[in-house]
Amino acid sequence: MSESWDDYAEGWDSNSDVITYSQKAFDSLCAVVDLKGLKILDFGCGTGLLTEKIANFASSVLAIDSSPKMIDVLSEKNLPNVKVLTCEITEESIESKPILQSGFDLIVASSVCAFVPDYEKTVTDLKSLLKPDGTFIQWDWKRTDSEPDFGFSEEIIRDAYSNAGLTPLKIMTAFSLMSEKGSMDVIMGVGRNA
Repeated sequence: MSESWDDYAEGWDSNSDVITYSQKAFDSLCAVVDLKGLKILDFGCGTGLLTEKIANFASSVLAIDSSPKMIDVLSEKNLPNVKVLTCEITEESIESKPILQSGFDLIVASSVCAFVPDYEKTVTDLKSLLKPDGTFIQWDWKRTDSEPDFGFSEEIIRDAYSNAGLTPLKIMTAFSLMSEKGSMDVIMGVGRNA
């Protein structure tokens, strides 16, 4: 795997696994949240496959990714109610970027939390961007006994949410995808700003 997400940007939107993952994440999102009129932050948005779907319902979407080339692909889509930002989420970036300080009804993170340097710190930083009663939702690969160091367990998500001050509402297997290794489950965590 490449060291940089920029290397994947050009072909990302044509990858059938990525397309399927984003559609299934969107379907599971709609099963737990009414997106209509919400102010949403898509953290780790990539080229915006999920952003595009969310934007059809949201009042506004701020799409953030650390990969400039991924953001370039999303920007070229010219989605009317979507603003983009290339940055990491840190206390420093939150303090220096006024667009992050206005509060979000919903923050989504699709297949990104496994790639951040400090998962619990990132959840805490993201929680600070939520409005009171705002919701944080993540999707990531579910940890298995055969790969105990890969993915997330319900306990890891529950602990991170609780430590960040989020109330864990639901932590469940949202969907599965087939791979060379067989079926892989995707875990979904839903937390509410306490």
